[in-house]
Amino acid sequence: MPNNTESRKVQKTGTSTITVSLPKSWIDSNNIKAGDRVNMCITDDGTLCIDAGERKKSTPAKSIIEVDEGEAEHLGRKLIGAYLAGFDIIEVKSKERIDLEMKHVIKAFSRLVIGPEVIEETSNSITLHDLSDPVELPQKKCVRRMHLLVGSMYKDAITSYVSLDSALAEDVIDRDQDIDRLYWMTVKQFNLIQKDRKLAEIVGTNIYDSMSLMLVARAIERIGDHAEKIAKHVLERKSQKSSQDEMDTIIKFSEESINILSLATESFFSRDVNKANKVIDSADELSERIKETSYSSQNDFTAEVMSILDSVSRVAMYSADIAELAINDAMRSVDTSNAN
Repeated sequence: MPNNTESRKVQKTGTSTITVSLPKSWIDSNNIKAGDRVNMCITDDGTLCIDAGERKKSTPAKSIIEVDEGEAEHLGRKLIGAYLAGFDIIEVKSKERIDLEMKHVIKAFSRLVIGPEVIEETSNSITLHDLSDPVELPQKKCVRRMHLLVGSMYKDAITSYVSLDSALAEDVIDRDQDIDRLYWMTVKQFNLIQKDRKLAEIVGTNIYDSMSLMLVARAIERIGDHAEKIAKHVLERKSQKSSQDEMDTIIKFSEESINILSLATESFFSRDVNKANKVIDSADELSERIKETSYSSQNDFTAEVMSILDSVSRVAMYSADIAELAINDAMRSVDTSNAN
């Protein structure tokens, strides 16, 4: 048992009423008095949770990060860690002045994630306050938004390559940051839900679904990275367009992979096992065809085209990962229903 678990004896009062007393320390910390109402809920694993109900908002959780000169790279990692841990306030402090490089890291961090804004700044400290609300932007909403964004990014990345449109390629690269922001938000919410089951109830999820949503977000984020990678080929290109055969091959396979991604996402949110299995089979088959085409002696594709085809294949395989999560969630739901 966890260290804070107590064992209490169930007692019978009257002819049919069963009672168990509440810990005095919990009663005192939540300022509960006789006649007050508390909320109770039964979780998926059968645990009975008791919540004090409406009460004053607790003091915002605060993380203090102390830095020294030359630790800008380390600071970025610490800021991400504090954000994902769910701290409401993050204060960066230094014994000396916070140098320009550290200020750039802090500003880059606030652009990388959703919520944190600088609310106070002195010569040796900068304070950020996370203004995001998980109730307003829950994981499911984040993942749906990520899917729409990455689908558009991926299609535009292919278009920019085929048409050598550098402006469109740059736009695709810029949009990858939007995907990253939503991804970090889903990871943070997963961590918050592990600590606060009441939050899970409020946003209509549970710890298992929350983990699945985070893993789907991770797969979509990686697909976004491959869309960005394809777009970067446009900016790095020094020669003319690829041959018509190469472009036709890229277009054909990319259209198949984006369709697989859409079906994978549909299967996840609908928990459609049959559709998910078709996605996995299609992804495996497409990946194999791409491999055969890439290394066929009849084709003489450039290294650049081979790299793009590899990204197209990976998009299909990450979609298969999403479909596997759909099957896992669907089977868990069946198991839960049978248990009930």
